[in-house]
Amino acid sequence: MDRFLLVACALILQLSSSEALAKRILFASQFSLIPISEAHKTMGKASSTEFKSNSIKVLIWNIKKGQETGLDKDLPKLGSDRDLVMLSEGYGKPSVLNIFKSFKGFVWDFGVSFLYKKDNNYPTGTLIGSKVEATEVRVTHSPDLEPIILTPKAFTMAKYPIQTSNKELLVISVHGINLADHDSFVRHMGQAFEEIDQHDGPVIFGGDFNTRTKKRLNHLFEESVKRGFQSVDFVNGHKRAKGVTPYYLDWTFVRGLKVKNPKVVTVKSSDHMPMLLEVGLEK
Repeated sequence: MDRFLLVACALILQLSSSEALAKRILFASQFSLIPISEAHKTMGKASSTEFKSNSIKVLIWNIKKGQETGLDKDLPKLGSDRDLVMLSEGYGKPSVLNIFKSFKGFVWDFGVSFLYKKDNNYPTGTLIGSKVEATEVRVTHSPDLEPIILTPKAFTMAKYPIQTSNKELLVISVHGINLADHDSFVRHMGQAFEEIDQHDGPVIFGGDFNTRTKKRLNHLFEESVKRGFQSVDFVNGHKRAKGVTPYYLDWTFVRGLKVKNPKVVTVKSSDHMPMLLEVGLEK
């Protein structure tokens, strides 16, 4: 979420009830909701029909809607050798879309959470970019809305064939609900866990979970571990974003996959640091 919105929300909460209501209406009017039936956008064309079973190179990153300079250089540089790219806070502004389109042989599935009225109704949400065509893509909106701005968060979930395997890879690109209460976070994560519970096969579950409290973090880990996930231990993992709390916001969980070369790299083109890893099927 934009820093000014975080500050604005904090200030509004300190206002009188009548002043706060007026501010809430003002802020909420800056955004447009989109029906879930219209929330899946695609661009590009995949160059393959299945992932290699022994090597899938992955980038997971909250790109902060491309608001910082340097994304046009960092994203292609970090993603050029990747097979799979999972993004939070993607943005439909032409300058950002052009970066996505520069990835040759990639298809992008964009799960739109809402539109920015103040900026030509450009969409924001989660994305999955892949060299492999998905067999199924599903977008969900969080059951609850963010307070003040009254917008949902979106999951983008997709399934992909893997060479030599009769089981597909499930990928879930995450941007967790942020300022809403704990129960709202539980309900939001429940959408992903419901999809996972119905999937028999390997999973990559990652992104900006907005685990800003210990209670959220405990819930995420408890529910993930009981489903057979392991949290990826990144080199330089301490450089991940923490926001205004002592808890990391960005995580990657895998199931049924072995992990190689996990690392977090430092950039200036977002307030979140990119997570890089390579995975292959467990034998």
